[in-house]
Amino acid sequence: MEYVIETNELTKIYGSGREAVTAVDHVNLQIERGIISGILGPNGAGKTTLIMMLTGLVLPSSGSAKVFGYDIIKDSMKIRRKVGLLPEGFGFYDHLTARQNLNYIAALNDIPKSERDKRVNEALKAVALEEFADRKVNAFSRGMTQRLGIAQTLIKDPELLILDEPTAGVDPEGARVFKDLIYKLNEQGKTILICTHLLHEVGPLCNHVAIMHRGKFVVQGRVGEIVKRVMDEEGYRIEVEVKREARTLAMEISKLNGIIEVKERNDNMLSIKASKDVRADIIKVASTRGVEILSIRRMEPSLEDIFMRVLSGRRR
Repeated sequence: MEYVIETNELTKIYGSGREAVTAVDHVNLQIERGIISGILGPNGAGKTTLIMMLTGLVLPSSGSAKVFGYDIIKDSMKIRRKVGLLPEGFGFYDHLTARQNLNYIAALNDIPKSERDKRVNEALKAVALEEFADRKVNAFSRGMTQRLGIAQTLIKDPELLILDEPTAGVDPEGARVFKDLIYKLNEQGKTILICTHLLHEVGPLCNHVAIMHRGKFVVQGRVGEIVKRVMDEEGYRIEVEVKREARTLAMEISKLNGIIEVKERNDNMLSIKASKDVRADIIKVASTRGVEILSIRRMEPSLEDIFMRVLSGRRR
């Protein structure tokens, strides 16, 4: 398995003695090539410091990390050639057009003058801002500015995009456009790392997530694996809707192995908590008893649910 990012006990401490603040605390992270990954956590969790270290903008206090196999201290310039970074609050010159801003950024990235127009046009096309290329940025909406921010990360045609709070302050339509763009870029083979506290907006995009709190990763892994882990620990919740005889079915379900609790929500709805997925057993019992099931659903916790449980547990 090829990892784009690998960290080993990566740590950043600001200050010393009693004034010392540990922003990133012995972090271990592995991100596979070609996926959309999310580092999720509240403001102040250490997300921004982590990505600043990964891109060579902040030196670690201890530990190590590699990006594309390059050491973040020794090979930071090589890493920056392969990474497109959109920092939180990234700004443009308002009195310049989108095209002029991107041309300036292309020059800063040492892209030859003969290639700049082509690169700028491709970046604007990728984020659907072609028709606004010659409009001054001060006339852009927040969503358009964020898309222009992503365009500036694409100037180098990077293999990895790192986006810090990319949907902060963006309206629902802008957030939808952002999601579509991320899927499109990922389909083109780019690995994407999104750092955010807005789980409901960005979380569903991710294949892999790491939840960060006070400088540490408290949960990380593939989204499906994390959800299953939580359900194995806290129990599976299943809702069953029947045409009639909910009470009869409830009595029979309560006898099944692994059942923790069965509640009748109304005449035709049952809410079940179990130590394992018992949907097949419920269907079998209902068939035996002649009870018609209209729907049966396993209620999975959302990333936001998991985040809040982890956060409240850590606070306790």
